[in-house]
Amino acid sequence: MRILLTLLFIFTQGELFAKEFKWKFKERIKHDDYYEAIGTGTKKVKIDGKNKKVKFKITEYYPLSTELNEKEGRCKEFRIQKISTGGTILEKNYSLNDCLPCIDKGSGHMCSYPYYQVFYRYGDYGIFDKNYEAISNNKDVTKDGAKLVYISINIGSREQVRFSETYPGLESLGLGEIRFFNSQIFKYNTRLRKIQSEKSKLKRTQSQVFEMVFNRIKNNTLKNINTKTKINIREKDLKILFTAEPSLSITKFQTRD
Repeated sequence: MRILLTLLFIFTQGELFAKEFKWKFKERIKHDDYYEAIGTGTKKVKIDGKNKKVKFKITEYYPLSTELNEKEGRCKEFRIQKISTGGTILEKNYSLNDCLPCIDKGSGHMCSYPYYQVFYRYGDYGIFDKNYEAISNNKDVTKDGAKLVYISINIGSREQVRFSETYPGLESLGLGEIRFFNSQIFKYNTRLRKIQSEKSKLKRTQSQVFEMVFNRIKNNTLKNINTKTKINIREKDLKILFTAEPSLSITKFQTRD
């Protein structure tokens, strides 16, 4: 079952657009209800065995209430990002953020620290990150063609739980149509959650209630991405997601670390 192992493996690996990836924002547009910022970034990636320098584009959306001065401009109550290259969408993501003093900036600076995030990865993402190469063969899990969706939620000052969905389509192996809903807990050395110290075993859940709630969050968040609006988190939905991890049975969702 090598294919299944590969599909489980991709959920635990590093990210192409990690926090260390540097974006240069060159344009900001004010709309009626939100700001739109456009930037670019480059990174060397291995494609067909050769290292190539690839240019990526990011379009970021955040509320008009965001302060634009130097000290507070890094703080966004919510943030939507669309990442592409050559006109092809690679990733969409949505985050709700705490506005807290920056850990790595001078006094008075406020930064955004995500406590709730939803990521949508599309088929060509794996071209630039080999850890996700297998998702190009997956079936779509959203109407707009995402191949992998995962929800990341902070559960402690240095912990995070992730819930994911993939749809590999294993009919050729005689296994029928199987959607995978998985969960995993990550622990980090710092509150910035940059250095991973340990992780739990990947768990698969087959709960129909979990699947129903995950799909509702996934689809509703996409609508908020399209309308550039703030999502509404229902605590009872998160409690159902947490049932996939027995150790979270008494965990209460809270935004701040």
